[in-house]
Amino acid sequence: MLRIYLITPEEKDPLPAVEAALSVLPRGAAGVQLRQPSTPARLLLDRARALRAICTKFAAPLLINDRADIAVAAGADGVHLPARGLPPGEARKLVGLVGASCHSAAEVAAASEADFLVFGPVFDTPGKGPAVGLQALQAAARATSKPVFALGGVDVTNASRCIDAGARGVACIRSVLGAKDPAAAAVALWKALALALLFCALPARADDSRYQDYPVGSRALALGGAFAALSDDPSGLSYNPAGICDSRRLNVSVSASLYGIERQSRGAIQIDRGTFSIAGLNTLNVIPGEAGLIKGVGPVDERGTPFAYGFDVTVPAYRSYGIDASDPFEVHTRVTDRTFDLAAGVAARFNPHLNLGFALHYVLRLFDTSEDALSRPTSANPAVGVYHANASFQNGNIVGLLGAKYRYSEEWLFGASVGLPGIFVNSTGTVSVQDVVSAPGSAAQVNIDSSRDVPSRTYVPAMVRLAAAWIAPHRWTATAQLTGHLGTSYDRFSVKPEIAQRLRLQDHIERLPVVDFNAGGEYLLSPDYSIALGFFTDRSGAPAFSLQPDGTLAPGSSRQPRVSLYGGTVTLGLIGLHAISRLGMSIAYGSGEDAVPNDPTGIIDPTGFKPAPVNQFFAYFFLASTFRY
Repeated sequence: MLRIYLITPEEKDPLPAVEAALSVLPRGAAGVQLRQPSTPARLLLDRARALRAICTKFAAPLLINDRADIAVAAGADGVHLPARGLPPGEARKLVGLVGASCHSAAEVAAASEADFLVFGPVFDTPGKGPAVGLQALQAAARATSKPVFALGGVDVTNASRCIDAGARGVACIRSVLGAKDPAAAAVALWKALALALLFCALPARADDSRYQDYPVGSRALALGGAFAALSDDPSGLSYNPAGICDSRRLNVSVSASLYGIERQSRGAIQIDRGTFSIAGLNTLNVIPGEAGLIKGVGPVDERGTPFAYGFDVTVPAYRSYGIDASDPFEVHTRVTDRTFDLAAGVAARFNPHLNLGFALHYVLRLFDTSEDALSRPTSANPAVGVYHANASFQNGNIVGLLGAKYRYSEEWLFGASVGLPGIFVNSTGTVSVQDVVSAPGSAAQVNIDSSRDVPSRTYVPAMVRLAAAWIAPHRWTATAQLTGHLGTSYDRFSVKPEIAQRLRLQDHIERLPVVDFNAGGEYLLSPDYSIALGFFTDRSGAPAFSLQPDGTLAPGSSRQPRVSLYGGTVTLGLIGLHAISRLGMSIAYGSGEDAVPNDPTGIIDPTGFKPAPVNQFFAYFFLASTFRY
């Protein structure tokens, strides 16, 4: 994909400078325009044919300025038309590729049949009249769907500002082919563009494809999340609120992880001389966690109380990962995505067999990302470029959970709960993007874009949960559960277009319906000890990743990582007079695929993608205690 459009000086032989510049640029990243209007036709044809050979060697398209006849005779790829030249539609009858120069919005509209446009002069340039400025460039880029290249005074100090204004790339004469060292000048300009375009490439993603990476609670965690048929401690407000009245008069539960790791690996992407590795090793500190209490009301019998109410706070989701690259420039991205669930609920025993309950949840999501990139100075490129971007979004939803628990016999229990679709309550967010490019002898170029009160959204779909438990009193408990989540579709945030193109955040989210399975068993070794095993799934709701023949994403294709997790828990319980403490470990692993760009810099191929294998691994030790009075 063309990003640098090299235009030859008007008089001297351009062949050495063109070959030197193309030899250090990525293949396909640059094109060449032979523009020498005062050169005799025969000499111009000879130079065009020589340039044709050089451009073919480096996969660079060659266009001839205003001379379709020379372009045809030399076998060039196309012709570049001045603002008052041939209509692009007529020139296309002779050549395959047509570029056009424009200096105003009217000329942009008139050149709609061209393949790309060169707009300028953007900055002051000797002999080219007054500069039109970046606002005019931005207007031109928005007025057409064609690629627009910025021309006029463009160099390493201001190229990034042209990209920020919407230009696809830059066109230049003096800054590269007119430089004393065209190769060094080409490298410097390419690195400036690469740094500016980097933030349009790899969308940093919070994983909206799954619903829960790990079970939460106390006994629920020991049973692998299969808790809807029991739900007799405060975490029952998240599984089935009908069960909370099957408890003592006061029940307090606290659980937290002691130490954990998360490992994600997507391998490496090789682009020209740079290797971009995507991997992360993160520690999870006191995540996941849960704390709550339930209070029974009325006389206590062997089952519990006829009425109960409770409160619970959980951390049902926590994601943290990083993306790092070191060559050809340094880039570091960090993403943290957390969800907090605050619940309050009530339950009542309607008859000896049936309990009904209701819980109201406030689900708060906190998403933070920061991105830093650094282009270090070299002998060939003394310019220093620094980018910093950060975004923070918060949004809250109210979710209702209806539950029923049926005691068929002393051995068999059944539970069911229905989660209502979330009701949007609040959102806020801030976004800031800053870049500084400094070269010796030039004033530093500083750009700052920021937005406050950015709206965001996380849609919580409807959910249905069915469970059964078999109990052998004072010996065994075995339980299983199915949970179905309906699909959903939503846009996560809304920022100004000029900021959105700088942030690597995927906006639109699609989730397909999924069904998860949980199962667990607990065995009482003695009056003082128990052991429990659990199994759970966390299947991805991301649509399938699919490509079109040209390598671009197909409509509706997912950019979310499509990874389903399968995990288990093992727990040792210590039983006291008023407390049960559980010490255990939870492990989950999944593999799948993700959509990664062919070119993370976005310079050569900004729209092409390919599948990449993804592996995710979670492991943490936890301590959970329930106190009953």
